Amino acid sequence: MPSPIPHDWTPAPCLDLVNSRWSDHLGSGRSYDRLPEPLFRRAFLKRWGYRVRDPDSAGGIARLAALRTVLRRVMDGYVSGRPLSAAQRRLLEVEANRARAVLRLRRRGGEEELALEHSGEEWDVVSSEIAASAARLIAERGAVKECANPNCSWMFVDESKAGTRRWCNVSVCGSLVNVRRHRSHAGNQSRLRRA
Repeated sequence: MPSPIPHDWTPAPCLDLVNSRWSDHLGSGRSYDRLPEPLFRRAFLKRWGYRVRDPDSAGGIARLAALRTVLRRVMDGYVSGRPLSAAQRRLLEVEANRARAVLRLRRRGGEEELALEHSGEEWDVVSSEIAASAARLIAERGAVKECANPNCSWMFVDESKAGTRRWCNVSVCGSLVNVRRHRSHAGNQSRLRRA
């Protein structure tokens, strides 16, 4: 069983939520859902500054699970280069607008800062902000990719200069796939020598 807390967080809460469903990158076919794990939920909420009175609320967990399903479909399409369907766009808009948003101009550290604040039921605020992060990635044409390891389903933002990153984590999935490729190539070479 993997750790309830991921090794790497992404720069977007929508991707961290999508990645909360873990697929065994080694190829066993096993999967694991981190969302029911209190350690994961608390770390996720803290990471993104979401405040809820009861992080173990069954209703809150169900909301996150439903949102994750929507976001997975939307982001799978986006990563594949397909435009959002009208239905996907509407689902994302509904989720992003669950809480009322207010723009605030405030002074922080001697600088003026524009902040978007949501108000309303606490899980509506969390859902809104997570869905808005997906909408922002899509609207700003974020370089979201799915790990090139065929057994891994994690998504990440490629922030490399050349835009050529292929792995969610090069030391985990990248090394694993490269070792497998090397062994396969070496095995083919030895079979050719014997033939």
